[in-house]
Amino acid sequence: MEVHHHPELPHGKKKHFKEYVLEFLMIFLAVTMGYIAENVREHISDNAREKEYITGMIENLKTDTANLTFNLRSIKKQIGGIDTLLTISRDKLADIKVQDSLYYYTANYMFNEVEFKNDDVTLTQLRNAGGYRLIRKKGALDSIAKYEKSLQYLNEQFGFYSRAFEKTIDFSGSIFDLNVEHRFDSAPTSTPVLITNDKVKINEFYNRAYLMSVIVKSYRGMLKYQLRYSTGLISYLKDKYDID
Repeated sequence: MEVHHHPELPHGKKKHFKEYVLEFLMIFLAVTMGYIAENVREHISDNAREKEYITGMIENLKTDTANLTFNLRSIKKQIGGIDTLLTISRDKLADIKVQDSLYYYTANYMFNEVEFKNDDVTLTQLRNAGGYRLIRKKGALDSIAKYEKSLQYLNEQFGFYSRAFEKTIDFSGSIFDLNVEHRFDSAPTSTPVLITNDKVKINEFYNRAYLMSVIVKSYRGMLKYQLRYSTGLISYLKDKYDID
């Protein structure tokens, strides 16, 4: 019986160790360069988004400073009206003209609130979209956080201010006939606007008006601070991010 031998199949040349090392290095370099390229791309993208947020923040701050300026003018008039009310003699309230004067300053300056509402579009985006992580310049991040904190204090003060006004309006109903037609542009009629001559109630009303003057002046002080800080923050962010 013949035994047939299968011919040997040709095999590739055995690789040397150096060739394996070279292949590994090439793969490693390719992966590393890809990783670096992706990080660079993300870094560029994050930088663009960071500047976009800062630009939006600056525009919101500009709106805030305009609103604050308007609010401060309004609150200045309000304080002047309340302080004038406090000069009206409570001993002469039997005079219809004096009653009308008291009612005029009460209705025009004690029943209206001056509320500041900030433009929070960018702040909302930063909070909800995780955008704060993109603000990598520590000074900018700290400044924005401080701005948010000052807004919180301002809103808390407004809440106190608003509740005091509500109480004052409620109490006014116990000394004024609030259904009397506004007659400020004509001579007063013979109809009294006061529905009581109770000195205890009258004195309490004046005390409430004085308290309102103090509260409104405190709120004005916080508005002034907010205006200064907002104006300074605009300049700071423009300089920090080289924005015209």
